[in-house]
Amino acid sequence: MFRPVKKILYATDLSEAAREAMKYAISLSSQYGAHMTTIHVVPNVFEELSLSTGVEMELYFGFDKWKEMETERFENAKRSVKERIDQTSKDMEPFVKNNDNVSFSDIIVKIGHPVTEILKTAEEDFDLLVMATHGHGRLEELLVGSVSRGVLRKSKIPVLLVPLKRS
Repeated sequence: MFRPVKKILYATDLSEAAREAMKYAISLSSQYGAHMTTIHVVPNVFEELSLSTGVEMELYFGFDKWKEMETERFENAKRSVKERIDQTSKDMEPFVKNNDNVSFSDIIVKIGHPVTEILKTAEEDFDLLVMATHGHGRLEELLVGSVSRGVLRKSKIPVLLVPLKRS
């Protein structure tokens, strides 16, 4: 069912391809008068390590120490991501051109599985999701990155995938 585009979620992994996707998100925000929000998901490396090795890290370190380490790691990652997004935002200012809908301070940083967290956030309250594709090598034309592929396959809202421009 068609929904007017009023809220755009721009997902970034802070790559060069994601910077290209940001230009599209800003442009669409301007054209539709839609509010743009940025999301970045920090993969939960310790959780992935626990799952892949079968070792429950919180038992190894102790639950309280594990939670303290996880909280500290997330806060550091969040601060670093916001700094990088702020820098990218400054670089993108020429593309904004008096667009009050683009708020570079409206940034969501989550920890977890990127596909799951992007989808959860997108389906809460957004009309369109914009993100980059990733290709690494000759199979690039046949395959898109695992996160973008997962989001595209499972999203209940429209997704715009932006490829990295080649020179």
